[in-house]
Amino acid sequence: MHFIKSLLLGSSATLLAVVGAQAADLPSRKAAPVEYVRVCDTYGAGFYWVPGTDTCLKVGGRVRVDMWYTPSKNAVSHRSTGGGTGTFVSSNAVDQYGWYSRGIVQMDARTQSAWGTVQTAISLRFQAASGLSSGNYTTSSFAGGNASSVSIESAYIRFAGFTVGQATSNFTFLPVFNYQSMFQAAFPTGIRQIAYTASFAGGFSATIALENRAELAMSNSVNTLGANPFSATAATAGPIAQRLPALVANLRVDQGWGAAMISGAVLENTASFGNANLAVVGNAGPLVRRTGWAVSGGLKVNLPMLAAGDSIQVWAAYGVGALDYVVGNGINANTAFAGNFLGGYLRADRNVTLFCVNAACSLGGSEQTRAFSVAGIMTHYWTPTLRSNLLASYARVTPGSVTSSTSWANGGLSSATVWNVMGDVIWSPVRNFDIGVELSYARLNQSLPLSVPVGLGTLASISPSNWTGRVRVERTF
Repeated sequence: MHFIKSLLLGSSATLLAVVGAQAADLPSRKAAPVEYVRVCDTYGAGFYWVPGTDTCLKVGGRVRVDMWYTPSKNAVSHRSTGGGTGTFVSSNAVDQYGWYSRGIVQMDARTQSAWGTVQTAISLRFQAASGLSSGNYTTSSFAGGNASSVSIESAYIRFAGFTVGQATSNFTFLPVFNYQSMFQAAFPTGIRQIAYTASFAGGFSATIALENRAELAMSNSVNTLGANPFSATAATAGPIAQRLPALVANLRVDQGWGAAMISGAVLENTASFGNANLAVVGNAGPLVRRTGWAVSGGLKVNLPMLAAGDSIQVWAAYGVGALDYVVGNGINANTAFAGNFLGGYLRADRNVTLFCVNAACSLGGSEQTRAFSVAGIMTHYWTPTLRSNLLASYARVTPGSVTSSTSWANGGLSSATVWNVMGDVIWSPVRNFDIGVELSYARLNQSLPLSVPVGLGTLASISPSNWTGRVRVERTF
C-alpha cells in the first residue's frame, strides 16, 4: 500500500511539471487595464470623462415640492369673444389650495473641438399636481383635481456660437426667484430657436435669434368682436397658419458690478376671417398680417457692500402685438406659474382682435393690443445660509380703440392694470437644499366697457385683490 501511494504522488508531480513546462512555452496574455471614471475639471465641478471618449458629462437634477393656500374668489369664466355673457362661478366651486411634486433630470455633455466646445444639454420635467397647481382660470379650470405631466425644459446643442434647440428666450432678463406669479413675461420651458451669440472683450455679447412663433400662445389665436361700433354682425376667426418665426436680438454686458441688457423682438401676427362674405377660398377669408414688436431693458447691480450675494434687479418691457414677450399668458397669469388667483372678470387677451366693419361683414378690420410691464427683485443674505427676496411687478394691457368701445358681452375689453408684491425667506441648511416660505398680494384694476350682463357685476368684483402663501422644499443635485 505504501508503495502504491508513493507511486501515485510521484506520477502527479511529474505530470504537473510537464504541464507547467508546456504552459511556459505558450504566449502570455495580460488582462486589459480597467479604465476608471475620471474627474473632468475643464468645465467646472460635477463633470466626469465618459470612459473611452473625449466627452465630459455632468448628470444632475432637482426635486421640488410646493404647497400653497389662496382664498377662493367668485369668478367669471372667459367671456365668449364672439359675443356672450360669460359664466358666473361661485367661490364654493374654486380650489383654494394646491400641491405639487416636481422632479427634474438634467444632462450636460461637452466635447472640445477645433471650433471650440460642443455642448449638448437636456432637462426633463416630471410633475404630479393637484388643486390650484393643476388647473387655473386661464383654462377655465376652477377645480383642477389631480394631474401629472412630463415636459422638456430644455434640449439644445451649442457649437461655435450657435444655439439650436429649446433654450431660454433671448428676450427675457430676470431669473425666476419667485414662487408665486409675477406679471411679466417668462418662458419656463424655454422656446425652440436657432440663435448666434458673438462674445466681445469686457464681458459684452450680442445675440440674434429666430424663435418659434408656435410657442407664443397670444399669437396663436385671436380675439373676435360681436356687435361693435361699426356692425351688429359678429366676426369669426378662420385658420391661423404659422408663417414666420419671431426675430429676437439682444446686447448684453456681464461684469463684476452686475449685468445689463437691451433686447427687441419682431413677429408677424397672422389670422384669417371665417365669415362667409369674406371667404375667398373655402372658409378661409382674407389673410390679416400685422407686425408685432417689443423692446425691453434690464439691469442687475451687485451689492457686496451689504452682504455677499446681495443684488437688485429690474426689467421693463413694452410691446404692440407681442403680449408673450411683455406680460406672458394674459393679464391674470404668467406662463411660468399657475398664478391666476384673482377671480373677477377674466380676460382673453390676444395680440390681434378681428371685427366686422359693415353690416354684411364684407369688410373686416383688425387691431393689435399694447402692453407694458416692469418688475424688480432685491436679494439679501442675512447669513450665508439665510436669504430673502423682495419682489414686485406691474403690468398694463391696453386693447385697441374698437375693442375698448365694444361691450363686454360682445368681446370688448377695457384697459387693465395689475400689480403685486411678494416676499420670501429661504433657509439653506445644506448646500443646494432650500426650505422657503413666501407671501404675496396682487390687485387687478379694470373697468368694463359700455355694459355688462345683469348680475355678473354684483356677483364678482370688477377689480379684485387676493393674497397667497406658499411653502417650498427643494433639493438640487
